[in-house]
Amino acid sequence: NQPPVSEMGFDPLLAMPSLSDFADVIAKRSADIKAVLLDQGFAAGVGNWVADEVLYQARVHPQEPAKELHAKAVKALFQSLAGVVQTACRVNADSAKFPKTWLFHYRWGKGSGAVTDAKGRPVRFVTSGGRTSAFVPMLQQL
Repeated sequence: NQPPVSEMGFDPLLAMPSLSDFADVIAKRSADIKAVLLDQGFAAGVGNWVADEVLYQARVHPQEPAKELHAKAVKALFQSLAGVVQTACRVNADSAKFPKTWLFHYRWGKGSGAVTDAKGRPVRFVTSGGRTSAFVPMLQQL
């Protein structure tokens, strides 16, 4: 109950808020959604690759302003955040056991030439929330 721990957001594994509460918080944030996901005051423990995976699975561009997301996108984010964290924890974060369709396996090639996801779609990189974000423009459009 003391800072900085008391200032951390919800735990996406153990204490996901309701979809309604999640949506209410998202609607009040003007930052890019990637920056919101990385904010430890929003959700504790979400790092760069988790945020990219959540956005990829939800089909949301990392630079989309959080408060401009439609209800369908917020629901997709809510579901993918829970799913990515549960899956990663279930396999003790052993990346070799992550689903082969995850962007995680393909996001590390920045600067090495053409990078594609599991289905051959180009992966691009932008800076959002002060971090490099991997995304697939064919799926994640602004």
